[in-house]
Amino acid sequence: MQTNLKHLIQPMKTLFLTLLLFTSAASAQTPLSDGKTFTGWEGDTTTQWRIEDGAFTSGSLEKKQTRNDYLTTTKEFGDFELTLKWKLEGTEGFVNGGVHFRSKRVPKGTEVSGFQADLGAGYDGALYDHIRRSKVIQRPTKEVLEKARKPVGEWNDYRIRAEGSRIQIWLNGVQTVDYTETDPTVETTGIIAVQIHGNSTAIVRYKDIAITELTGGDAIEPTAKVMLFDGKSLDGWISFSPEVGKGKDDNSNIAKVWSVRDGVIHCEGKPSGYLRTSKDYANYQLHLEWRWDGKPTNSGVLLHKTGPDLLWPTSIEAQVMHENAGDFYLINLSSLTVNGKQIGPVVKPYLRAKKQELSNEKPPGEWNNYDIVCDGDSIQLTINGLLQNKGTGAKPSSGAICLQSEGSPIQFRNIYLKPLEKK
Repeated sequence: MQTNLKHLIQPMKTLFLTLLLFTSAASAQTPLSDGKTFTGWEGDTTTQWRIEDGAFTSGSLEKKQTRNDYLTTTKEFGDFELTLKWKLEGTEGFVNGGVHFRSKRVPKGTEVSGFQADLGAGYDGALYDHIRRSKVIQRPTKEVLEKARKPVGEWNDYRIRAEGSRIQIWLNGVQTVDYTETDPTVETTGIIAVQIHGNSTAIVRYKDIAITELTGGDAIEPTAKVMLFDGKSLDGWISFSPEVGKGKDDNSNIAKVWSVRDGVIHCEGKPSGYLRTSKDYANYQLHLEWRWDGKPTNSGVLLHKTGPDLLWPTSIEAQVMHENAGDFYLINLSSLTVNGKQIGPVVKPYLRAKKQELSNEKPPGEWNNYDIVCDGDSIQLTINGLLQNKGTGAKPSSGAICLQSEGSPIQFRNIYLKPLEKK
């Protein structure tokens, strides 16, 4: 009987742990609508918006909607993943609605300005910049829309992900938008709003609205020492160069740019690009060593790299340029406050925050130590035991770690992460 009981207990444990995991994963998602009240929302809930069958509803098939109207959250959001269902039907006019995000109420008016996941009137699945630029930013092809679209009158699913400068939209499980904003003045926080468009005889409905706020994405926080370089291979690293495969350089074969010999990563320095970790990290102590194999020129350690691979990706650079190691470079929409002054955001190529002490780099051919502490949104850069720079308010504050190829041959070794010291 005991043996049989053990056989019963083990599956029960497995089932319990499985349910626990699913419960924990779901707990990160927060409902924005309860289907019964307008709690957490504001707008004209007397004449414009009502709740029917658990859905925020506006409009009529008997009366024309004269102007745009919005129901907006009382809270602002930054990086998030939003899911909801919507349904639209109408008989005449511009039958249209939308889900606005990272938006603002226009002062002394009824409009909302910012990004919009459009819907209806031929714009299903499109990203529109409402009022601010008044134009379609990106829209799906006809072929993609054919796969995503449902018949009029059926419920549709929207999934909207806004993370840093990147915005993605899925309509009924089909991705219709993948856009990276390049203007540093565009707001990265704001309200969420649902809309009914004016000049139409229509009804629009929104329900099951839920949000997951992204506070670090899938970034790993080390709890023990993590060797990023095993001394034998480039396992765990991904190489990138915009010139690879274009025949612009004799070294365009990436294997010739990055190699491992005698426990050391060798970088030829050309063409420009980087080697990045395949995983994202946050809240860590990073140690690495570097030396110049010949004439010293330029390189860097890119921290919190997010978004697509570019020659100048969104990241905060811990500079390795000869005699400038310890400088911060704020690249492509990143920002950091140094000595009380906010540096960035900037589109391209970069802004500089100089180190605070005289250069203490060792002569070419000798190994230097870089110790970097990333704690929340703060960063400290220490070169050969001397604190050279520090900043707060880092945006982004997590992401991949990159080693740059940018000039002449350079070598790296002994690259690892450690947990933050307990305070």
